Amino acid sequence: MTSVQQGVIGQYEAAKLMMMGSNGLLEVAAPLSDDERRDQEVHIRGHFGLALALQVKTSTYLHMYPKRTTGILQVQFDVALDRLVNHPLYWYLFAFLEQEIMGFRDPIFLIDSTAVHTHAGPIRRGDKLHLEFQGSMSPRARDFWARYQVHPKDLGKRVLQIIRDAGKMAGAEGLPTAFGQIPDPGLLWVGSHRAAA
Repeated sequence: MTSVQQGVIGQYEAAKLMMMGSNGLLEVAAPLSDDERRDQEVHIRGHFGLALALQVKTSTYLHMYPKRTTGILQVQFDVALDRLVNHPLYWYLFAFLEQEIMGFRDPIFLIDSTAVHTHAGPIRRGDKLHLEFQGSMSPRARDFWARYQVHPKDLGKRVLQIIRDAGKMAGAEGLPTAFGQIPDPGLLWVGSHRAAA
């Protein structure tokens, strides 16, 4: 399996889990270009004011260490500094893509961009930031990343919660959270009007 195939499989697996885990409430779209490092845009069906941008990172093996019964999920990647995004609606999904079950093994990690860019061992190399995520797959883990563990079947519910929480914050600031609430002075609503009988 090539790295491109692995990436596509990981993105489709994440989309499946989000849609099924939210009972179809989440819509998942893949941007045509990846200039902003977004593998997927996720929004709640019928609500167009807020979308979660997701970067999916997978590995097909775990690092095993002596005296450990569970492995460590390790994913390394570089980000150009001019494309580094820290935003409450920009998240990473790290997952072990297990060949035997042909899917994500529990747990997966859903982590906000600021936490990843701050705590995933960032090392500046010229105009790039090298990052290395290392999360324990143990359900009893106590490392920094343990708080971000999610069971694959709960991914949809967790993403719904993140988007809804962001919507509450946006609503408090007067920002639109649904199509019917868009306060754009340049927007013209076209429809039929029934005269009163």
